Amino acid sequence: MSKPVYKINVLHVADLGSIDASFLVNKYNPGEKMPVPTYSYLITGDNIPPMLVDTGVKESQLDIMHRLGMTATQTPEQTYEAQLAKWGYKKEDIKVILHTHLHIDHAGNDDMFPNAKIIMPRRELMFSVADIMDAQYPPEYITYLVQQIHVPGKVRLIDNDAEIAPGIILEITDGHTWGSMNIKVNTRKGLAIICGDVIYDEILQCRKNPMYPEIEAHNKYEIEAFGDRSTGNYWNLWAAKAAVQKVVREADVILPIHDPLVVKKYGYEI
Repeated sequence: MSKPVYKINVLHVADLGSIDASFLVNKYNPGEKMPVPTYSYLITGDNIPPMLVDTGVKESQLDIMHRLGMTATQTPEQTYEAQLAKWGYKKEDIKVILHTHLHIDHAGNDDMFPNAKIIMPRRELMFSVADIMDAQYPPEYITYLVQQIHVPGKVRLIDNDAEIAPGIILEITDGHTWGSMNIKVNTRKGLAIICGDVIYDEILQCRKNPMYPEIEAHNKYEIEAFGDRSTGNYWNLWAAKAAVQKVVREADVILPIHDPLVVKKYGYEI
């Protein structure tokens, strides 16, 4: 039997600034500052509750990005209330939060969704308290999540890949953080992979980069026709490159959290 086809809506929930280009793409143009969007993804379909992937920068504390030398801005139209309303939903309607990881710009608003179960890899929560990536894991976010573990049924920590509904697979990857997670979703455009920060910029990492000619050279061939430049923000370089390869090899639709190419290629509904 064919698997169900789900809809993914892009929620543009903030914009980040003062980000060094070499943070986005490993060793690319250090000193150049680049702005990027921040997306969340709403997954809906028959026989599943509304699911939200990542919860952005804390709306009441946007200046938290200053801890990393970055900025965050949010217009009234970019709040979760406004973004969900565009697709006919309220915050109370969200029943599942899936976390690609728990960094400062991905897990700030879990407390806005009182009816949502939170699902993520156990090792990501462990990694977040291990003092490995410093201020990228704000105590305000992580303390809340640790507290929620003690609320029956609120947090589900997974230790292996899991198909949580037919055609929706959670896949643990250590390409960005030790406990990063891809969300694979069967859509009308094929297999979509919401890959968090495994990829920041698909073009510069995988398709064409003026500083790294091997990326474009790889794309001249029909087999393995993509580069695998890692981001500049990773905990394990080998795993970071492997994770890029896996996403680009498998996905029909690549959905990072900060790449404006998403909206240019697919619009706001996939």
